[in-house]
Amino acid sequence: MTKRAVLYARLSVTTEDSVSIARQLEAGRDYCRAQGWQVVAEHVDDGVSASANRPEDRNGWQEVLAHPRGAYDVVLVWKVDRLARRALDFLNADAALQERGAAVAAVADPVDMTTPQGRGFATMLAVFAEMEAAAISARVAGARRYIIQDGRVAGGAPPFGYMHARNPNGKGKVLRKDPETIGFVIEAAARILRGASVRSVSDYLDEVAPRQGRKNSAAHWTITVTRRMLTNPVLAGMTLNNPGNKGKVRGSEVLRGKDGMPLIRKDLAILSVEEHRDLKDRLSNAEPYKARSESYLAGLVWCGHCDKKMYRNAKNISGKRVRVFQCQGKDGCGQQVTNLEDIVEDRFLEEFGNHHFIITREIPSDYDLTEINTQIADTAARMTADDADMEALMERMAALKETKRRAPEVSYSTEVSHETSGEQWRKDRRTALLNRCSGVRLVKGRVGRKFDQSRLSFMELTPMLGKHEVVRAMGIPWDESNARTVHIPVEPGDF
Repeated sequence: MTKRAVLYARLSVTTEDSVSIARQLEAGRDYCRAQGWQVVAEHVDDGVSASANRPEDRNGWQEVLAHPRGAYDVVLVWKVDRLARRALDFLNADAALQERGAAVAAVADPVDMTTPQGRGFATMLAVFAEMEAAAISARVAGARRYIIQDGRVAGGAPPFGYMHARNPNGKGKVLRKDPETIGFVIEAAARILRGASVRSVSDYLDEVAPRQGRKNSAAHWTITVTRRMLTNPVLAGMTLNNPGNKGKVRGSEVLRGKDGMPLIRKDLAILSVEEHRDLKDRLSNAEPYKARSESYLAGLVWCGHCDKKMYRNAKNISGKRVRVFQCQGKDGCGQQVTNLEDIVEDRFLEEFGNHHFIITREIPSDYDLTEINTQIADTAARMTADDADMEALMERMAALKETKRRAPEVSYSTEVSHETSGEQWRKDRRTALLNRCSGVRLVKGRVGRKFDQSRLSFMELTPMLGKHEVVRAMGIPWDESNARTVHIPVEPGDF
């Protein structure tokens, strides 16, 4: 009886040394003619890795198994490693064929799955294929690690705003800012840091830099794509480094120095590490509903009775549509006030408009304690992962703690602000307010046509020291003996 054969071919990446899908199928047809077998079907998995994808997860192999029982007697592959590169995967695939009354055969391997000896030999071939795949993976990971540490591109498309350029110091390519698109990334990041929504930034990017339609990617700047672009550590000059990353989930590890800290390429950075950390924090938080006309007081008004935030709504009062801040919710006291923006402005300028304050600047150091502590916390969190490389992480933790131990005490310089709070208010009301207080507090008071000023108070800030921790002055007249401080980040060139 003539055997009926199904041809199966797989290829992950086409190279000069690889046996193409067409060549695998042609060799299979020649083999069947020589054996007197009948080819009843052909199925392929092109561009599919056997190390990362089990046979049952591949479309082509699923088609092989979709045939009814008894439709074929043998599945013919070029070599055993075309079917699987792990022994367990090979045995599972063979078991699935046995249930259908079929067996595996190979053109270039002497495989005969109809005898115990043949099955044992085929299993040995699968084991060797697994060992070869592991060796290849280790070589690729090592080569990738070396290329990245050498400052070169290890493959893949460049992030938006960047480009691949010829390596001026030798072979390969290096990453550079793309002068045509990096400005869009800078503006997108600046908008998020100013408080804009991710949706509005996505709309902005769709307008000025429409996506070019990469294969298997979104055709537009979605919220997810925009977040992923802005959280890429390259924006802070860091280099992604995941040579051992398994699966399809993108890793977040970056290239580090011997001290455990990320290595920074200033030629790639558009943000400081602290600014990028702030950017990621903003992007990770869910965006609240925002009214069409945003108030500079949004999120800064508190109820003095319930200690809850008061929110801005539109209401009809005496036939007029007005904006009110109200203590809402089932636990809220219900107090409300109209025209609060104008009330706060008049009160602020009256109390603080002519006042100056001291600016305390942290003198730059080679050690950034905030970032060191952040890296220590991140390393500790990575240790809890199921696949954590504990040896490497423990080594990094020790290096980070030693770096922290060597860090000197923070030092500062001070100067008087050049502008008054009133001058700053005319530029940016919200920033001027936050440079004096953490918000405003309202309590119930006398009811009448004129606002009861005793209801309103400015909430004092609690001073905090540390780089980029903004500690703003309260509203007091300029006096060197009692003036409070504002800590703001500076670069060495500012002195």
